[in-house]
Amino acid sequence: MKIDHLKQRLTKLINFWKKQAIPVSSKSRQEIDEFQKNNNIHLPEDFVEFYSDLNGMETLYPNETDEEGFLFYPLEAVIPISNKFKDSRLINKEHIFLFAEYMHKSWWYGVEVINANNYIIGIIPEKDFFKPITNSFADFIKLYMDDSPKLYDYSSSLFNGI
Repeated sequence: MKIDHLKQRLTKLINFWKKQAIPVSSKSRQEIDEFQKNNNIHLPEDFVEFYSDLNGMETLYPNETDEEGFLFYPLEAVIPISNKFKDSRLINKEHIFLFAEYMHKSWWYGVEVINANNYIIGIIPEKDFFKPITNSFADFIKLYMDDSPKLYDYSSSLFNGI
C-alpha cells in the first residue's frame, strides 16, 4: 500500500518535471545497490524506489534548479551530512543524507535513516540544525509539488510537523 501510494506520487512528479522540461532518467536496482555498498549508505526503500524511477534532476545538477529553486540530487550526489559539514554537531549525522537543496544551497533537505522503512525528512538550514518535516517521502513530494510553506520553514520553534 505504501509503495503504491509512493508510485502514484512519483508518476505525478514525473509529469510535474516534464511540464518544466526537466528530463527524467532512472537507475537500475543493481546500480542503486552498488552505490549503497560502495558508499556505505543504506537508503530507505522509498528512496530506492524514487531513484529506480527518477535519478533526481540529473541533467540540472549541480548548477541549475527547477522553476522554484529546488534541486533533487541524482543518486551519485547523495552524501551523509557529515561529508558536507565535517564539524556538524548533529547527533545522528552519519545517518542523515542530503538529497535535495533549495536556491543553490541556501538550505538542504535531508533524510535521517532510522532503518529500511523508518526515516525522517527534514530541512537543514545550517550544519547543526535538522528540523523534521515528514516521515513520508510521498508526502514530501506532495509538499514539494504544492509549493507548501512547510518546505521553507526552518524556524527553531518546538513545532514538529510530522
